[in-house]
Amino acid sequence: MHSYQQLNAPVGLEGYGAFGVDLFFVISGFIMASVARGRSAGDFLRDRLWRIYPIWWIAVLPWLLVLSPGEGSLVSSLSLWPIFADGYHVPVLTVGWTLSFELLFYLGVTVALGIGAGLPLVVYALCLASALMTSGAFLDFVGSPMALEFLAGAIVAKLPRRTIFGTFILVGIALLIVTPPTTGSARAALVAESAIWRAVEWGVPAALVVWGAVSLAPVFDSRLFDPLVAMGDASYSIYLFHSLIAYGLDIPWPLRLAVAVLVGWSMHVLIERRIPAGRKALPRLIIRLRHWLGAAPKTI
Repeated sequence: MHSYQQLNAPVGLEGYGAFGVDLFFVISGFIMASVARGRSAGDFLRDRLWRIYPIWWIAVLPWLLVLSPGEGSLVSSLSLWPIFADGYHVPVLTVGWTLSFELLFYLGVTVALGIGAGLPLVVYALCLASALMTSGAFLDFVGSPMALEFLAGAIVAKLPRRTIFGTFILVGIALLIVTPPTTGSARAALVAESAIWRAVEWGVPAALVVWGAVSLAPVFDSRLFDPLVAMGDASYSIYLFHSLIAYGLDIPWPLRLAVAVLVGWSMHVLIERRIPAGRKALPRLIIRLRHWLGAAPKTI
């Protein structure tokens, strides 16, 4: 079992790289608040599940074949639900812990679209308070303070955007620099009493960076930023597949970074971008399969 205690390794300056997770959570909250308006709960949830799972299963498969995980980690790796009777099981592709929180947030948005935001926010507030006052893997997950970063992104989506607010990018980076890199440890995200500090120390700078970036959106319309936009489009695949390069190649880190980006971008172009077409073809495939089964001769 991969527990959050096992992931609590000491971190140095490289721990600052974990800030990308907090930025990812804030951006996700911003995007969901922007795209969910006017959508049905069912359509939203189906779109999100198709966005997360198909490419995730492809990315996690090599790790399942190589590492031969136990039952809990196997189920967690396939479902991205991490909580079982014996505690918290991190997927064998460990970046999956962030997707577990992502899916929990999607569930909250789905409920909010169906019945309004009031009830899910009250339930989360109760779970958050319980997680901070008690200990236990389940409450640490469903009541995690990390969800505050998603909510911060949703708030940013409603804030005014003026060019002057672009300076918040620099403010956010400055706050990040003065924050100890230990905030980036896995335990700081997976245990509520430490996650609350991460949500403040890194969640606030992440929200400021996102607010500043969206306030400067017209500036980024220049074709000069096209390569960065392409990397952003491929960011999910880069995130999922970079571990194969980071842990599989013993080469200088700048070269590993370049190869990781190239591999992730290739998986985005070759597979991830084709998944929506596969989704559209699936109903036709099911109809044909039903027709074939109905036409097949029956045997006794």
